[in-house]
Amino acid sequence: MATNISEQFSLSKFGSLLFARQTPMLEAERHRGWLSRLNEWRTRRAAISELSGLSDRELSDIGLTRQEIPVVVRKGR
Repeated sequence: MATNISEQFSLSKFGSLLFARQTPMLEAERHRGWLSRLNEWRTRRAAISELSGLSDRELSDIGLTRQEIPVVVRKGR
């Protein structure tokens, strides 16, 4: 018994599949500011981690102390 395509995929099933694939992109567009802040936070965390990995001698060579690292990264000195 052959079934036609309309019996296999009703419009509601097809529509839900179509829009399910678009939903992440639509959500990303709606929350562009949130995603931007998240990326900025991740960049700051990576910079803090990188600077924290330096020795005290290396930090003093670039004019920083350990206590200044978060402030410098936040303000972008």
